[in-house]
Amino acid sequence: MSQPSYLPTTTTTTTTKSDAAKARAHDCFVFLLFITVATILIVSVPVVTRGIISLQPQIPQFNVSSSSLTVLNVSSNTITANLNVTFSMKNPNSKAMSYDKITALVLDGDESLSSITLPPFQQPGKTQKTLLTVFPSFFLQVNDNYSSGGRVNLTIKLHAMARYGRWTWPANKDLMKATCEENVKVEFPSKVTTLVFGSSECDVNGQWKRIGLSVFADSIKISPVISLFYRLISSIASFYAFLI
Repeated sequence: MSQPSYLPTTTTTTTTKSDAAKARAHDCFVFLLFITVATILIVSVPVVTRGIISLQPQIPQFNVSSSSLTVLNVSSNTITANLNVTFSMKNPNSKAMSYDKITALVLDGDESLSSITLPPFQQPGKTQKTLLTVFPSFFLQVNDNYSSGGRVNLTIKLHAMARYGRWTWPANKDLMKATCEENVKVEFPSKVTTLVFGSSECDVNGQWKRIGLSVFADSIKISPVISLFYRLISSIASFYAFLI
């Protein structure tokens, strides 16, 4: 009786090698996809960030072009005076900026001597505007150092709620401050007189200049997921802007 013959089977071995090859190909594909996506993100984040920053408005420029102090009365330790200040305002942006709730202040150190409220106005893009302010009949207390020939340095501040053109910058109104120091240096006068001062630059800062994506997410009604996405991109853009 003849014995049955058994032929070697290679099906299982071939299948195993094929599966291993497919697994390696899949791993390579996933790795290449990851590298591609990572590269796109690394390249696109700076580009997007620079685009966002380019849409932000430039800070407006303020300076005191002229000022004069008219002394109305002089006593042993008090000056009564009117202060006239002319601000020069430049909007370097292409779109208009509007200002309201405008308050001008004159200070001696941290002490407020006088404040006035100015009417709201709008300044077109790429224009320069003159803003006249008058602080009437305020009192300036002087000590022995001032009355013996010293002087007092007055600081002029301008606070306003600023808004930039909405199309590229959908920001809410935010506080802007212009501080003008080292301009009005009052030497103690011995009589009623008018003192004239020169020009000076103002330091301008404001909370309104910020990355626009988070403002955009707040200003329109969108789903929480999209809002979270906008905030994530905004955070990345803010961090990159800080680094550059």
